[in-house]
Amino acid sequence: MSLYLDYNASAPILKDSADAVIDCLKNVGNPSSVHRSGRKVKAIIENSRQKIASMIGISSNNIIFTSGATEANFLAMNASNNMRAILSSIEHPSVLSQRNDALLIPVDKSGVVSLDQLEKILYNNQSEQMFISVMLVNNETGVIQPIEEIISISKKYNTIIHVDAVQAIGRIPINMNESFEESKIDFMTISSHKIGGPKGVGCLIYKKNSEHLLLPYIKGGGQEHGKRAGTEAVELIAGFGVAADYSSNFYINESKKSRDLLEELCLKSCPNALIIGYNAPRVSNTSSIAFEGVEAENMVIALDLAGYEVSSGSACSSGKVSPSHVLRAMGYPDSVLNSSIRISLCSYLEEDIIKKFVEKISKIVVNLESIKESINASCIS
Repeated sequence: MSLYLDYNASAPILKDSADAVIDCLKNVGNPSSVHRSGRKVKAIIENSRQKIASMIGISSNNIIFTSGATEANFLAMNASNNMRAILSSIEHPSVLSQRNDALLIPVDKSGVVSLDQLEKILYNNQSEQMFISVMLVNNETGVIQPIEEIISISKKYNTIIHVDAVQAIGRIPINMNESFEESKIDFMTISSHKIGGPKGVGCLIYKKNSEHLLLPYIKGGGQEHGKRAGTEAVELIAGFGVAADYSSNFYINESKKSRDLLEELCLKSCPNALIIGYNAPRVSNTSSIAFEGVEAENMVIALDLAGYEVSSGSACSSGKVSPSHVLRAMGYPDSVLNSSIRISLCSYLEEDIIKKFVEKISKIVVNLESIKESINASCIS
C-alpha cells in the first residue's frame, strides 16, 4: 500500500465532486442551446460559477472557465502584451516562459520577494504601463508571499497585477469581498484539481475594468463572455463547483502538526537535511527538504518503491526531474538544487506513520550515500 504525499501536484478528487461529474454525464444538452436540455447544462455551469465566486467573495460575472491554471495564466499573461512585464523569479513556468523579456523580482534566501527591489524596478520603469505577476503561495516551497505589501507598493505606480493563487486556495483564506473592483488585483488564477476537483478545468478571475485587456486566443463562439471560445466542459465545471464548496473546509490546515514533526525528525535523523524556507511564512502542508549529496531523482524513485509518493520540484514538467529554478532563485548551490524533494500533505497523519516515513527516508539516504561513495571509490581506483 502506498502513501500519497504529493497533494500540491494534485489532490485526490472528492467523492461528491466525482459524483457531480458522473451525474452530469447523463445530460445531453449543449450549454449554448436555448432549448430545455441546453438551459439545464447552462444552469449547471452558472451554479458552479456562483460557488467559485462565493469561495472568493466576488461576483460570478468575474470568472472565465479554462482548461486549467496553465491556460488561465496564459490568458492573463496575454494581457501583458505591449506592457513592461515584471515577474517574481520563482513564478510557475506557465508564467515565466511567456515573457522572456520580463524583469525578474529577486527573492531572499527564504524565498520571499524583495519589496525593496520591487519598488526599485517599478520606480525605474514608471514611464511605462507595467504588468506584475506574483504567485501568492509557491508550489515547491509553500512560502507565502506578502501580497498586500506588494499591492500597496504597486498602487503608487501604473501597474496591472496578476496573482497565481493556485496553491493558496484551500490553504489560506482568500476573500476579495465587494472590494475586488476597487482592489489593485486585476487577474487571479485558480485550479480545480488542487482543491479536490477534477483535472482539466480552472478559471481566471478578472476585474471588470481590466476586461478590455483580455485578448481571446481561442476564437469561435461567444462562450465565457467572449474571452474563451468552445463548448464548456460542463462535467468538469460541475465537479469544480462542488470542490469550491468544500474548499473552506479542506482539511489541509490540520496537517501543520504532522508537517512540523516530519521536519523535526528529518533534521534529527539526517545530518545533511535542510528545510527550504524554514523561517518564512508557509502554508501548513508543504515541506521542501534537501538531503545534500543525494540525488533527488534517486530519492523519489527509492521512496516510491518503498510505498511513499513524493515529488521533486514542480510536478508540471512532463515527469522530468530537473534542478529547481525556485531554489536557484533563492540562491542555493547545485548540491541543494539537485537534492531537494517536496512532501505535501492533505491532512493530519498519525505520529507512528510519520516516524516510519522518516525512518525510511533516513535508511534511503544512508544507502544512496553509500552507493555514491562506492562509485566514487571505484572511479578513483
